[in-house]
Amino acid sequence: MKAVIDIGTNTFHLNIADVLPDGEIVFHYKTYQAVKLGEGGINKGIIALEAYKRGVDTLIKFSEIIAQYPVKQVTAIATSAVRDAINGQNFIAEVFQKTNINIQTISGDTEAELIYQGTKAALNLTNSIFLIMDIGGGSIEFILCNHSQIYWKQSFKLGAARLMDLFMQQNRLIFTDIKAIENYLEKNLSDLIEACKIFKPQVLVGTAGSFETYAEIISVKKEIIFNPDSEKSFEFNTQELQQLLDFFKTSTQQQRLRTPGLIAFRVDMIVVASVITSYILQKLNINKTLLSTYALKEGALLRL
Repeated sequence: MKAVIDIGTNTFHLNIADVLPDGEIVFHYKTYQAVKLGEGGINKGIIALEAYKRGVDTLIKFSEIIAQYPVKQVTAIATSAVRDAINGQNFIAEVFQKTNINIQTISGDTEAELIYQGTKAALNLTNSIFLIMDIGGGSIEFILCNHSQIYWKQSFKLGAARLMDLFMQQNRLIFTDIKAIENYLEKNLSDLIEACKIFKPQVLVGTAGSFETYAEIISVKKEIIFNPDSEKSFEFNTQELQQLLDFFKTSTQQQRLRTPGLIAFRVDMIVVASVITSYILQKLNINKTLLSTYALKEGALLRL
């Protein structure tokens, strides 16, 4: 039995599972905590004091849960918020002292590789070129791939928490804010745009919380059952997805709070994530979008 902890900029995840010889993952326990480790410091290169404490406390709680299972190996992976923070190593040392959990900080490239491995285990990738997009709080990973290989990958410091801090001063966006974010993406995603001109992806695969949220909201609206904890994928209707993105981009906080299927801690982050998603779909003229509920955590389990 193995445990993987994903120490993200917004959310910490704990998965306890077995991996069968055929690569199937059997989960025994899953939980997550909205830690918001990047809050107050993501664009300053520091983990702010309150966020730091929330992070340590959450990992103490995770270590207590792990102790209840016959876990033989624990892997804790830290991404953008820790790897870019000047006090990231202090955080790692304090967690080890209090929990005996040894946190490994991974590069954006390694993060992209693990996301690909997780996605490949969830979806029936084909010979077609897929663009995988993982919107985190601190970074976004893009992977151009098919079922057999990665053709191109890159991690960008354009996560939703970073862009919220830069562009979303109120709890909603106005037209000029949206244009400012789109211009910022245009300026900073030139490598991705050039790579997509070469490889011409036909399908966008979204991973992580934002795409799960889109799927849950659409499922509730259509009165169909979708459970990201037990299902590996979801196929979006392009028009329905775009309508949802357009709503979120200009919505008030009150409108979002009243949206069935939208959990409270994503109420503000989903706005910027929707601007990013809409920009990619329109810029690359992609007409098919899938969700993979497997990503970095599952890729790490498989790598173990």
